[in-house]
Amino acid sequence: MRLILVRHGRPDEGHAERPHDPPLREDGWRQARAVGAFLANEGVSRVVASPLMRARQTAEPLAAALSMPIDLVEGWVEADRHVGRYRSMETLRAQGDEEWKRFLADPLRFLGADPESFRAGVVSALRALIAGSDPDARVAVFTHGMPINIVLSHALGLEGLVHFPPAYGSITRLRVRGDGALGVVSVNETAHLA
Repeated sequence: MRLILVRHGRPDEGHAERPHDPPLREDGWRQARAVGAFLANEGVSRVVASPLMRARQTAEPLAAALSMPIDLVEGWVEADRHVGRYRSMETLRAQGDEEWKRFLADPLRFLGADPESFRAGVVSALRALIAGSDPDARVAVFTHGMPINIVLSHALGLEGLVHFPPAYGSITRLRVRGDGALGVVSVNETAHLA
């Protein structure tokens, strides 16, 4: 099985009506269209997305190109789903060294999630996806930075969480071997966005 993890496109961080779950801004839509065009001929057999708007909207161009539904799965949601306002990594860094260090020290708690239950939820979603998929399937999962980091850390046996800063619209690929082990094929592909 091939697993294609896609980080959502850039959201409208200052969106007045949906500050907690913003839609994509125009460059985010361009990223979403680029991902859709790039993956449309790769034999994707299923499209999965976090239920947050930025991930769902990023999945729309690929799902439309393939005439497939988007399966919304809670386990692929971002850790900040219950906070009042989305804040990008760029915004967190711009708020100064102290705020950035607080984030890096305990990113999941900083974003409002319990680390153990959040991690368990992502790994559970990953395992359910693998168990429910054909061994030859290619599944595109439109998700967020933290779930991508958790999956990569899980696959590589790494401690901690923030090892890989996935770019907006980036692609990370994994292969599920016959014994269920995960192999990392690529991390943070962005050539399709140029």
